Amino acid sequence: MAVIWQQFLASFQFDSFFPLLAEVGVILTLMTALAAWNYIKENKFWYYALTLVYLLSTLAVVLTNDWFFFLFAWEMVTLSTTFMLAWSDWKLVRQYFVIQFSGSSILLFGVLAANAFGYPEIGVIDSVPLQFLLIMGIGMKSGLFLFHFWLPPIHSEAPAPVSAILSGWVVKLGYIFLLKIIPMETGNTFLFLLGLVMIVYAGWQALRSADLKIMLAYSTVSQLGFIALAIGTGGQYAFYGAVLHIIAHGFAKTTLFISSGIWQREYGTRIIYDFKDTVSRRPITSAAAILSFASLGAVVFTAGYNSKYLIKSAQTPGLLTAAVFFLLGLLSFLYAGRVLYWLFVKDQDYSNFIADLKQGFNHYQIYTQDVLALMIGMLGIIVVGFWPEMPGEILSSLVQKDFHLLSGLRDTLIYLGISAYLFYNKTGFRVEARGNLSLENYLQLFLNFLYGLSRKSVKFDTEKIFETFFYNAIFNASKKLHDFVYQDFTIQLLWIPIFMTILLLWQQIYSYF
Repeated sequence: MAVIWQQFLASFQFDSFFPLLAEVGVILTLMTALAAWNYIKENKFWYYALTLVYLLSTLAVVLTNDWFFFLFAWEMVTLSTTFMLAWSDWKLVRQYFVIQFSGSSILLFGVLAANAFGYPEIGVIDSVPLQFLLIMGIGMKSGLFLFHFWLPPIHSEAPAPVSAILSGWVVKLGYIFLLKIIPMETGNTFLFLLGLVMIVYAGWQALRSADLKIMLAYSTVSQLGFIALAIGTGGQYAFYGAVLHIIAHGFAKTTLFISSGIWQREYGTRIIYDFKDTVSRRPITSAAAILSFASLGAVVFTAGYNSKYLIKSAQTPGLLTAAVFFLLGLLSFLYAGRVLYWLFVKDQDYSNFIADLKQGFNHYQIYTQDVLALMIGMLGIIVVGFWPEMPGEILSSLVQKDFHLLSGLRDTLIYLGISAYLFYNKTGFRVEARGNLSLENYLQLFLNFLYGLSRKSVKFDTEKIFETFFYNAIFNASKKLHDFVYQDFTIQLLWIPIFMTILLLWQQIYSYF
């Protein structure tokens, strides 16, 4: 065991920007731990024990360059966050477990291939097919497009501190891994295109969401698209932009999910149209939300502006690039501004603001831990906004970087004008709240889609044979598979990645003993 411990410590990578990212992960975990103190009412000891396991595991994922310890630590992250969902619903635990360990199996296959093709430890991988395989491996865990389907349903039902953990940091682990394996000089075209699709698709879904937590989930996918696009671009400033955006989004989204939990307790709903007198009732929460949404919208002097500017500056200059990034920035500003419009502008009465504010301080309970968590988040956004190079030598070259704040201010004012016009003339893009958003519904929609395809194909084939045999066989097999996975075999799925890992590293494990 001493040998294993020594090898584990020796695998830690304390160069580049990974220690900085690890430190940010600790700060974000502290924020969620503070917010959970008043949110989690039962079994607090076990919740914080799981939080400690989660924190130590994420540090190992970020810092290690050993494949075995990387996989083991990430599965510990998965297990700890899975059981954190038990404070909401055990059904949610089973669903999240199945999804994450399905992703683990894909990732393990990619690791097996990388190890077999001459990459004994985590580092830059020059093989494009291997890069593609590992990108697919982290897809399910990190919400890449087409694998992101679990984020909105899980976030809609998860406790707010757990949503903050998942969106603020857990989904970032895959992108931190990509920073290790994608060559900085070349990037990855597939990842670039995937990021572009994520920004547009998820941004549009966020703009059409009335439920605050679902909107935050979709905006997470959209903002992750900027990170994927940056890593796919390649180049020093693109990678620095990805690192800064991981940090900026981590602070903003952790703060926003904590705020959503506070407002849900306050109003008993997550629908943004039902939040009234938000500033007077929760002034600090409101200030934190405004600053965090401003960072998502890349308003100047926020962390989000600096990260997105670096990503934009790494692209090939030209009119097309400027137009595309202007529109991408406008989309982010719109879905962030829309929430602020409904929370702080639409149908809000500020005629007796001072009196209402005093009444709010006197009548509404204020939790010190919540306020402290929000203050840490706001401080992080401001510090990265004014001091993008941060401590250390890794990002020191950003001291000389011109972030063109005047052009950023110009774009912000243009975005503000367009948003005000659209919100006023489109009644704030009011949409109906989505129905019961759950993974079971997604599965049912998929089965209905298959059924619809089957019915369509019947018209061009032997209808009687198809309906009496083929369709019934598909329906019955799908039902049995659904019951088998979701009810009887969930826990056993854990052994798939564990067993394959032991097979892969049997000689190495055996030599220790």
